[in-house]
Amino acid sequence: MAMRRSLTSALVICGTFGALSIVPERAEAAPQQRQIFAVGTALDTVTAGAGRVADTLGSGLPHPAHASSAIAAMRDRSRAKLDSIVMIARAQLGTRYRLGGQSPRAFDCSGLVQYVMRALDYSLPRTAREQARIGTAVATDTAQLRAGDLLLFGKRGKVTHIGIYVGDGEFVHASIKAKRVVERPLLRKPAPGILPWIGTRRLFAMPDDSTLAAAAPPVKR
Repeated sequence: MAMRRSLTSALVICGTFGALSIVPERAEAAPQQRQIFAVGTALDTVTAGAGRVADTLGSGLPHPAHASSAIAAMRDRSRAKLDSIVMIARAQLGTRYRLGGQSPRAFDCSGLVQYVMRALDYSLPRTAREQARIGTAVATDTAQLRAGDLLLFGKRGKVTHIGIYVGDGEFVHASIKAKRVVERPLLRKPAPGILPWIGTRRLFAMPDDSTLAAAAPPVKR
């Protein structure tokens, strides 16, 4: 009887070490996963529970693929919002200019900007000077502009006019000179009634905007 017990114990021990020698090979098949095994646990049970252990050990640490997908989704939502700004702004082309106007019946410059942003549930102050305080400053460099940016115009650093950049060097604004909402090139030759571009504000950031945040000179308001 003593020999049988010894033989049985020996077989159990051999079986246990045999199982442990196989486990690392299976663990290597699942990179970046560390698994904790108990001596004497059946191999099939350990393998089935490996995924659960890995999930528990990795909780709170975003998987690179998941993080990348989240950034891509954020970028898509931001682009869709910017496309909507351009579409709504261009839909107002031809609307007559009227000081104090803030509806599709008539707009002034800040009334147009406020109306477009309100359509996307983004509340802005009423005047161009107040709107110039919103968002993040971006340098007055066409290479850094993005559709949906607010363009500030004025003299001696004082904001007196505002428009919406719609891409390809163009912007939409309620023009006093044209007496209606128009789309015009941003870079134009100086002429009477054309105010210089003195600043830009960005309301909607993209996930990769950290490198583009401008150290733009302060604008007087």
